Amino acid sequence: MLLPSQPAWANAPFLSPMASASPFLAPAKAFRFKAHMAPNNIVVLQWIAAPKYHLYRNRITVHLTPSSAQLGPYTLPPGKPMRIPGVGTLAVYEGDTTTIRVPVHFTGRPPKHIQVTSSFQGCANAGVCYPLETKAYTLTPTAATPSTAVMNTTSRTTPHPDASPAVQTHPALASGQYSQFAAGLNGSQIPLTLLLFFIAGLGLAFTPCIFPMIPILSSLVVGHGDAQMSTRQSRRHAFWISLAYVLGMALTYAVAGVAAAATGSYLQAFFQNPWVLSGFSALFVLLALSMFGFYALQMPTAIQSRLSRYGKGGHFSSAFIMGILSALIVGPCVAAPLAGALLFIAHTGNLLLGGIALFLLALGMGVPLLVIGTSAGHFLPKAGAWMNGVKAIFGVVLLGVAIWFLSRILPGPLTLALWAALAIISSVYMGAFHSASNAQNREHGGWKHFAQGFGLLVFAYGIALGIGALAGGTLVLEPLAPFVDRDVTATTPQNATPHFTMVRSLPQLQAALTAAKGHPLLVDFWAKWCVECQRMDVETYDNPRVEHALQPLTLIRVDVTASNAASRELLHHFQLFGPPAVLLVNPDGRMVAQYEGYEGPETLLQHLQQKLVN
Repeated sequence: MLLPSQPAWANAPFLSPMASASPFLAPAKAFRFKAHMAPNNIVVLQWIAAPKYHLYRNRITVHLTPSSAQLGPYTLPPGKPMRIPGVGTLAVYEGDTTTIRVPVHFTGRPPKHIQVTSSFQGCANAGVCYPLETKAYTLTPTAATPSTAVMNTTSRTTPHPDASPAVQTHPALASGQYSQFAAGLNGSQIPLTLLLFFIAGLGLAFTPCIFPMIPILSSLVVGHGDAQMSTRQSRRHAFWISLAYVLGMALTYAVAGVAAAATGSYLQAFFQNPWVLSGFSALFVLLALSMFGFYALQMPTAIQSRLSRYGKGGHFSSAFIMGILSALIVGPCVAAPLAGALLFIAHTGNLLLGGIALFLLALGMGVPLLVIGTSAGHFLPKAGAWMNGVKAIFGVVLLGVAIWFLSRILPGPLTLALWAALAIISSVYMGAFHSASNAQNREHGGWKHFAQGFGLLVFAYGIALGIGALAGGTLVLEPLAPFVDRDVTATTPQNATPHFTMVRSLPQLQAALTAAKGHPLLVDFWAKWCVECQRMDVETYDNPRVEHALQPLTLIRVDVTASNAASRELLHHFQLFGPPAVLLVNPDGRMVAQYEGYEGPETLLQHLQQKLVN
């Protein structure tokens, strides 16, 4: 017999979880964090999400102890955008191993041990969110030379592994920062990525840096000309001379690619410095301005003349050497785009693919030279309006790359504002505001009108980007997301749904159950950090049909926002990994159903009909 002061339902079956296995993984299996120290005091951090589970980028934090150890600048990968009603678009790492490498700096003498601690939080795709997890690793600083054998990790964001990562000696990629390129070089898109390097080389071939090399190659071909050769023989010989020249360039770039891959950790640490990022962004801007014709950026005439005289002999060996020298001289002129390519290769750490990628980049730069050399100048392109158009396009691309570099150190809204400025300025160059009736437009007909129309579209998109930036937006592909989210939130209760009774501990829940004796109940497990809970508030509990069906029920909301002992006790008691979860109790005080994860309106209505009405 129960004492009068004891809650009437304290020992009722309701307070025991339903006897069924959870379909969701335990937190330790759903999400894992690993850390180890690589040579040269580079700490390698891994967050692993199981298949069909995702971690939230904005809920990952890292810190070191003691205070004499500091992490160098780092940027988490951008992740995959996930649209969640009532919340907005969040970046997630879904079913992946996400790896970053960060240099560790010490004030004074390095300690014997350091501790790296990471907090992270995520959800199952099926609709259960897990409380914030915190894991720590104790690491030993390494020597200044790569003499310590350590286990390295996968070099990009990869599918969730079933086994421990394989040992490798190459630096790992800061996953996602070059996600499209990384997926290509390290996965099934290798041919596509190498093709992109080749196309990029073709584009660089029409910049002021490469165009002046044409007279040098022409002098090589003419220097070995033989009047007794037939036209076919002459062109065949010109082809081999040109090929030797281009191969000299390409092999030089390939060596640079292999060197970048071999020293990747040093380059990565160097390029993570905000000052270095700012410097290269400025270099991109300066190169872009030269593309727009504000000033000329090309090799000095004296150097061009000296190289031309050196190549008069026209032999294959001299052509090959000239190609090497050309690569070394052209390199500083294309420093900004070349640095971006080298940095990407440094992240992959793959010597073979790094060499091939840079070889194809240089080969792309050399294809027009090969065509022109073989034709003995017959196909030599003449500078004109088309050349200015190509330069302007690459100018826009270079400005975009500069903004991309700055996005790693600037706030999201400011980065979005820079994209807005680029779009608006580009629309002006496209002739968005030229009069459609002027003589030039009438002369060129439809193409001018098409370019003008496209420019107006770019201008409109730039305005949208600017408005999104002013509203605090950060997404280039969804510039007006802050307003969409605000509209959704306006229909969402800011606190718990008004007709819910809020409890935060097991005793409070027991008291609420006692007060509701004789009524059917719905108990909702909820947390502020639970995006699926907010989704249920918007899509399920605010649904008019659901609201009508819930009117006869007493509604109790179990708030487990705080990751404290009371929240853990509540989750543990009902054998839940996290919210949301719905418990249904009949008027007799017996729990008749326990559902884990997101419940849509139709599903919840069906469950109410089956368990409480019938």
